[in-house]
Amino acid sequence: MERARRRGVKGERVLMQESHQPNGEAGEGELISSGRTNIPTDLLRTFVAICELGSFTKTANLLDLTQPAVSAHMRRLESMIGADLITKSLTGVVLTECGTEVLRHARRMLAINDQIVSGSGAETQPQVVRVGIPNIHAPAVLGGIVREGMAFRSQYRLQVRCDHSHGLLRSVRSGYLELAATQFMNEGDQANALSRWMEDLVWVKARGLVLKPDQPVPLVSSPNLLLPDRLGMAALETANRPYEIVFTAFDTLARRAAAAAGLGYFAIPRSAVADTLVIETPGVLPDLPQIHMGIVARDDLDTRMLGPLIKKIEELFSATRQD
Repeated sequence: MERARRRGVKGERVLMQESHQPNGEAGEGELISSGRTNIPTDLLRTFVAICELGSFTKTANLLDLTQPAVSAHMRRLESMIGADLITKSLTGVVLTECGTEVLRHARRMLAINDQIVSGSGAETQPQVVRVGIPNIHAPAVLGGIVREGMAFRSQYRLQVRCDHSHGLLRSVRSGYLELAATQFMNEGDQANALSRWMEDLVWVKARGLVLKPDQPVPLVSSPNLLLPDRLGMAALETANRPYEIVFTAFDTLARRAAAAAGLGYFAIPRSAVADTLVIETPGVLPDLPQIHMGIVARDDLDTRMLGPLIKKIEELFSATRQD
């Protein structure tokens, strides 16, 4: 009987070894069960942090790891998935197509993990909510958004990112941001918007700038031609008005400063006009079209808890349009 029992135990061990084989560099918790690979949440958390911070070093500091450990986490995760997830660039890290999909799923898995832990009575940190707003609107609405986040700090931790609208839309789609108030580049961008509104575009300039009738219109622009820049140039071309770009900068404050210094005009939403600039008199330059704006959310985001924040963002933009 004893020999039979030992043979049974030995058989069970062999069966366990056959059905739980390590996968590459996988460690505890990464074994294959019934032919499926289980990805540890710590690897996913490292990956998400790298995507959010754009840096291995910052991720190491955040998670209290060494930089080699962060790199090892990424190697193990990519080995388990069987594909590259990120590539390094001069500006930080860039997600591959596979990495974009994995990031979306990783956020959901971590959210479920944290809900389970929270439900068991263990102490958890409030959810991080990342909100994006266009650079040009930051002076008017940023303070109100931050105050709203402070009012709900027991429910979530607010982080804000300012960028141009194209970058904000890309960040929402890739999972970097939960919410963004943004200008819509085309009709497709509006498909899943939580709210929409129209903004007037106007020509702004320094108070003392006077355009001579035979002078090409001097323009202040972004090097990558943001939507208002493109619409302004299109309006001038349609009206057969010659123009020249006299100043370029990615930085919104630099473009404002250039216009305020009298270098030229640039197109801007009416609600974002600063005190240092004035709107050109109607008729001097061609009229500009309205632009579509709205609030978009990450595809898999449950927005119920964020209802007050979303409403506050709408109110802040509405208030700037009425001023």
